[in-house]
Amino acid sequence: MSAFRGATNHVRPCGQPGPRERLLAGSGFDNFEIRALEVMRLIFAGMSKTRPRYAPDTVMVAHTLFGCHRGGILLAGLTAFVQTMAMSRSENFRYANPFCAGCAAVVTENELHLLSILHHSRRGATGRAMTYALFLCDARPVAALLDAAADLASLAPLTADATLPPAAERGAGGR
Repeated sequence: MSAFRGATNHVRPCGQPGPRERLLAGSGFDNFEIRALEVMRLIFAGMSKTRPRYAPDTVMVAHTLFGCHRGGILLAGLTAFVQTMAMSRSENFRYANPFCAGCAAVVTENELHLLSILHHSRRGATGRAMTYALFLCDARPVAALLDAAADLASLAPLTADATLPPAAERGAGGR
C-alpha cells in the first residue's frame, strides 16, 4: 500500500479548494517552490502507482522547469525530500492530481505543510520549518526531514521573487 493518496478522493468541484485547502495562485510561494511542487506531485503519483501512461516523464519535466544542467540535481534533491517525508509520516499523504489543471491549481493541507518546510528552510527559518514538519509528521521525529529540506534548500538559492512569506502566514488566521 502506498503512503500517498491523491486529493481527487475528496468530493469538491475541480479547481475549487475544499476544507483546509487553498488555491496555489497567491499562496506566497516563489517560482522555485511552485515548480518544485509540480515535480513532487509527479513523484507522488509515481510512488503511488497512479501515474497514467500518457503522463509526462518526471525527469523531462524537471529538466524543462529547472534547466538541463540543474534539473537532474534538483530532481534528486526533491526525490530525497519526498522519500524522507514519506518515511517520517504514519498517515497517507494527500496531494492534488497533477494531471488535471483544475486540481493542480489547488494545494492540499499536506502539500502546504511540505512546501512551507521547504520555503522556510530556504530562508534559514529552521524553527518555522520544524513547526510545519511537526504538523506534517504528526509530531513524530522530523530531524531527517529537516536535513533533507536543508540539503534541497542548498541547491535552490533565493531569488528576488522569493521575499514574501506564504499566504498562510500573511492572511488572517495564518499559522
